[in-house]
Amino acid sequence: MRRILLLLMLSIGLLNLSAQNENLSNGLYFDGEPFLAIDPHHPDHIIVAWMGFTVGSPLGIKVKVSQDGGNSWSASTFLPHMSPSFHSADPSIAFDTSGHAYACYIDYHQSPDSGGIFISRSPDGGLTWGTPLKVMDAYDDGAKRPIDRPWFCINPVTNHFYVTSKPAPWIPSPNRPYFRTSADAGVTWAPWRYIDTTDFLVGNLITAPMAALAAGNDGVFHCIYPSYLSTQNVLPGFIHVSSVNDGAAFVYRGKYLNTGGNTDTLPKMGYHLAIDPSDPQKMVFNFTAKLTNGDLDIYIIRSTDGGSNWSNPIRVNDDAVNNGKMQDLTWCSYDVNGDLIVGWRDRRDAAGTGYSVPSEIWGAVMRRDSAGFSPNFKISDTLAPFNATYLDANGNDFMNIAMQNDTMYAVWGDVRSGVLNVWFDRRRIQSGAPSTGILLTDGSIPGVSLYPNPTDAMLYLSGETVTEFSISNMTGQIISHQKLSEQKINVSAFARGIYIIQLITAHGTSVQRFVKD
Repeated sequence: MRRILLLLMLSIGLLNLSAQNENLSNGLYFDGEPFLAIDPHHPDHIIVAWMGFTVGSPLGIKVKVSQDGGNSWSASTFLPHMSPSFHSADPSIAFDTSGHAYACYIDYHQSPDSGGIFISRSPDGGLTWGTPLKVMDAYDDGAKRPIDRPWFCINPVTNHFYVTSKPAPWIPSPNRPYFRTSADAGVTWAPWRYIDTTDFLVGNLITAPMAALAAGNDGVFHCIYPSYLSTQNVLPGFIHVSSVNDGAAFVYRGKYLNTGGNTDTLPKMGYHLAIDPSDPQKMVFNFTAKLTNGDLDIYIIRSTDGGSNWSNPIRVNDDAVNNGKMQDLTWCSYDVNGDLIVGWRDRRDAAGTGYSVPSEIWGAVMRRDSAGFSPNFKISDTLAPFNATYLDANGNDFMNIAMQNDTMYAVWGDVRSGVLNVWFDRRRIQSGAPSTGILLTDGSIPGVSLYPNPTDAMLYLSGETVTEFSISNMTGQIISHQKLSEQKINVSAFARGIYIIQLITAHGTSVQRFVKD
């Protein structure tokens, strides 16, 4: 088994004295879209969920649990499928005021479309999961399929559930974001509604109007969604919404941010809203944008009055401006005492510029009531090479970060092993503290590469000799299994789409993903 994650040296005086490296799955999976949640009542209780692939089975949501702050992890389990033909994606996890864990995810079948958004409760802290309850159905809004990217949070005062979603990624604009709430732990749900409204519309040009949501310790619900409609605002921007009555009425606070006019479709441009648990009037919106520096950078804007007013953008990454180094894939979180941590994918150490260069995961901390961030520090220990997996519009490369009692926890997907895997890192945000880096999902993978990827006809193999292969579609169905005499595979007869391929060598099996154009 190959060695995993080295000791890390941080720039703001965070010296890692020791680290214990561990491979927790010993498998060969396609793994992506990780989400991390920490029980606020028991900060050593951590749940990580991600989209995992097992050959011969549909894509599903896999879950691991730690009860000791990430030192050890349970065996992975799958969240339930609603049908044997369904596959799952987009997990998010939340804890209620009693410490019960809930998972929200989509479980669906495409062509013919069916399924929806579901929530499952764990009776034992994430080790097992109950029968899922449906939040949204694929046909709730006709042909719009309002079940993509469901974000989920629980009101820390009322214990009410909130879910936002958007139309499926293949649905052309105009599209709108959705909101639904439950006052009985997901058993029943109030009627769904659009979040945008007259004078605060998404507009006709945004295909994927994701709504980032959060609920504060004052019981107020907040979300932010994108808007681009010239009659409302000349430039693209975001709109902030709040509600004190579970969305029965929304308060809209206008259009406030020019996102810089980025036209590059490759970077992961997700954004996140976080509320300070020590003061619910304080919140940040974390995003990627090309503002005045010519490059895509990581920014936050802050509010100290519950979203009525927002600061100018604050640049988080501290590499040189206008250096061609593109940053993306960002997330942020508050500690219980009001300190803020931001993580992102960073390319400052790569040779070359733009999207298709190696990358790392970096972070920065803004202490409570501080006006700026700490010097940036590395979270990952490896400059992960660029991989064609990142060219997929959905990507499934993702990162999530949290801070609890001055300890940082981060999960992310990268392809340092040749396939997309989920990695975990933990460290104390203070001088002289240890850190732990753990690979949550991976295995000993033979050195096999395939190219070109994407391809419209032929896949060529290099590295170790492949003697046999199996190709599965994204529902887990094996559609080709053959012995191999030449190091090439003809896929010209396959339909356009994403496929999983097992490449069998004398030293083991490599599982990779390729795109058929």
